[in-house]
Formats: sequence, structure tokens, C-alpha cells
Amino acid sequence: MSNEWETTKLTTEAQAIDTLIRLQGKRWLCRGQSRRYNELVPSIDRTRQNLTRSQKLALERRSINCFRSTVHFFTDTGEQGALTDDVVALMVLRHYGVPTRLLDWSLSPWIAAFFAVSGHDEEEGEIWAFDEPLYERKGVKQWMKWPQTTIDCSGDASKFSAPLTAFTFEEPPDWFICRFYSLGFHRQNAQQGAYSMTAQFGRNHAESIAGLLENSSRFHLYEVAATLKPALRRILREFHGIWRGSLFPDSAGAAKTAKEIAFPNENG
Repeated sequence: MSNEWETTKLTTEAQAIDTLIRLQGKRWLCRGQSRRYNELVPSIDRTRQNLTRSQKLALERRSINCFRSTVHFFTDTGEQGALTDDVVALMVLRHYGVPTRLLDWSLSPWIAAFFAVSGHDEEEGEIWAFDEPLYERKGVKQWMKWPQTTIDCSGDASKFSAPLTAFTFEEPPDWFICRFYSLGFHRQNAQQGAYSMTAQFGRNHAESIAGLLENSSRFHLYEVAATLKPALRRILREFHGIWRGSLFPDSAGAAKTAKEIAFPNENG
């Protein structure tokens, strides 16, 4: 983990609730992880560290093509952007659990907290948070540094196009973006989601965020004590209506919720 991220350990219900209220007031983006990873590394890099860039690009392309060919005739209206835009396709795939170089975030610290306390009750969870409006102001300066990321090589932020360098076989510039999924679909809307992405594979998004924002007071890591997880789950459901059933409002989500409730210890 980048040493620039200041860390606070949440050990009591009052401390956790106060923190979430303050984060909500700041309107920072938040990400919850139910285990201590001490970094923000996407799933395709965590589990496939030894693959080359070209091999990971091939896996992404295979995932995108398979998704498009399968979902073409029954895609949800809010997911149709994935049929033509590769970055949007990666967003949808990541949201449904496919390994990609993206990480998902939420505008709601309460939703991030849910993911931080859902599972691995014997381990500490994490809530990562950063000042997204400040990122919007700082992030656009990247394109002047790497004008090849813009469609006319001007470095004009309005002409940035991620696919120009995100999917090349040669190593691309080390840019970082955070993007909202504007069209929305059921799960996306319920989870108030956004996605961070890098052009390069193997990047720790925590380092990218710290490098862009520079000011350590604009990003923070909260560790959630393992002993606090059951209480926070109860508070989130009883007082905020946040639980699996509300965050996965579709047939597949409802079926998994039913399975976890009726058959909690069955893996098959």
C-alpha cells in the first residue's frame, strides 16, 4: 500500500457511523473490501500476476466478445452501451464479477460499508475513500502530459478517448480515470456505482489516486475491525435498508440472496 494513505481503524459502532456520516457529507467516492488487501489492485492483476499485457488484453477481448454475442438479443436498456463501447463493456462485466482491470466504487459510503462487512468475519475489512470532485479537476491535466490520449493529439481534455491507448499492445501512458456509468441498470443504480481504470495493467489504484490528488487529506483508508462487522450489517439493514436484497435487484441477485438465506453453508 502507498504510505501516503492515512489510515483510521474503526472499532466501535459510534465511530463507524460518525465516519460514514462525514463521508456522505463530503460526497467522496468509496470502495468497500471485506478483507485487508492493503492495496487497490484489480482482480485480473491479483489472480494473474504472471501474464503479459498481451495475454491480459486477449482475456479482456474474449470476455467482451463473448458477452456481446450472448447478450445481444436480451440486453437491458441500460446495458446497451456495452455492445459498442469497450470501456462500458468492461464496466458491465466488472459489475457482474468478471475479472477486469477496473475497480468499482460507490457514491454512498453506506453501500461501501456493506461490502466491507459482508463476508470474512474473522478478518478486518476496508473502506477506501477519495475526493472525486478534486480528481475531476486534477485528472484532466494528464492529457496535456500525454497528448496521444486525445483524438487530435492536442491534449484537450474534451477530446480524450480511453480506447486510443487502453487497448494497445505496446505499453501505454500511465493514466488513471474514474468514470460513472451514466445510462444505469438495476444493480448499477442501486449501488450508485462508478469505476476506476488504468491504461496499464498491474497498477495499484491507491498509488494512482495519491499521485493525482497529491494532498493526503483528500484520500483516506478506514480499517473495519472484524468484531464490528455483524453489528454494522444489522445497522445498515435496519436503519438504511442496505442488504443484499436491495443492492442486487434482479432475478439473479434475488436467487443468490435466497440461496444464502436458505442454504448458507452450501457451495454447490
